[in-house]
Amino acid sequence: MTAHASRSWDRAGIENALRSHTAYLKGDPGGQRAVFRGGSLAGQDFSGCDLTDADFSDSDLSDARLDGADCRGARFQGAVMREASLVGARLDGADLRGCDLTGARLVAARCAGADFRERPLPGPDGKPATVQASTLDDADFSGASLAGARLGGVSARGARFEDANLSGARLCRADLDGARFALALVAGADFSSASLKAADLRGCDMDNARLDMATTRDMQTGAHPDRPIPEPAGVLTAREAETRLTEHIQQVRGSASGQPVDFTGLDLRPAGSLAGRALTALRAPRACLAGLDLSGCELQGARLAGADLRGCKLAGADLRGADLSGAWLTHADLTGARLTPLTLGGGRVLPVQLDKAQCRYSDWRGADLDQARLAGTDLAYARMSGARLSPDALAGALGTDRLLDR
Repeated sequence: MTAHASRSWDRAGIENALRSHTAYLKGDPGGQRAVFRGGSLAGQDFSGCDLTDADFSDSDLSDARLDGADCRGARFQGAVMREASLVGARLDGADLRGCDLTGARLVAARCAGADFRERPLPGPDGKPATVQASTLDDADFSGASLAGARLGGVSARGARFEDANLSGARLCRADLDGARFALALVAGADFSSASLKAADLRGCDMDNARLDMATTRDMQTGAHPDRPIPEPAGVLTAREAETRLTEHIQQVRGSASGQPVDFTGLDLRPAGSLAGRALTALRAPRACLAGLDLSGCELQGARLAGADLRGCKLAGADLRGADLSGAWLTHADLTGARLTPLTLGGGRVLPVQLDKAQCRYSDWRGADLDQARLAGTDLAYARMSGARLSPDALAGALGTDRLLDR
């Protein structure tokens, strides 16, 4: 695959185009959308730039740097991006059809709803005659957010998707031979007719994933040997979950009909969305709540040690005094959440415990973590801009050298 580069861009020209694009995004007079279509941009640095809606179609971005760049809605159809670096980039809704991303690094990139499918190529009469497949061979998507992304028909042989969020992604007909998905969230993902020969899916959350007609010879599944996530001891039906949660809420509110409920080790995913529910003092250590919507929940004093909360929506949740030690919070959304100490009777104070929690690729922007315990907490590639933290709170945390700015 080759880019149809027709213009060689120098740094001065790129800077002028970026200034004009910034004015365009602000709605200032004279602003113009950046159009690098067909341009030779190999090795250029766009790190941290706002490239929203920019056009890089058919350009050569080999070895280019777009780390932390905002590329939401940008057009990259047919671009060659071999060995390019897009660590922490925002590619939500971007058009990457027919791209060559061989060996590219998209660690912790946000690609929700991005389109990586084949690109139709017009024939002599202007109608689609052939297709140009996207190539992701040996690319590194570790920790990338690809929820709902369209990856049908891509070639991603040997690609890395460890810890990635592929919930609801479409990978039908994809060539994923030897790809590594260990500990990825692939709940609801569509692997129909895909080739997964020798692929590694150990430790994956595969709830409702589709593997119809997929080639799975030598595919690895089961628990991950190095980072085992507890298997649920039992699965509640939707009705059972609702009944027990109602009993818990009644007990918390002091109703005579309520009774203490223990959800230890149970799979609560059939309960569906729990957004806004009053779940104060929920007892669910080692329970599975992966992917659930818990935004705005009242979870003061909740016992969630070792729980599987990967991909959970906890935005705005009240987690004062919660025990999240050893919990799995990979890709969890905790924006604006409250994680301060809980004051109890008799002047007792219960701090939030996040000791040894797995919080890689999680989002804490605007969260209040004052006095939270973070000893041994893995925060690699977490987003913590605007979070309130006690002085030296991160001293005992892991991966803080890789925190993302936004």
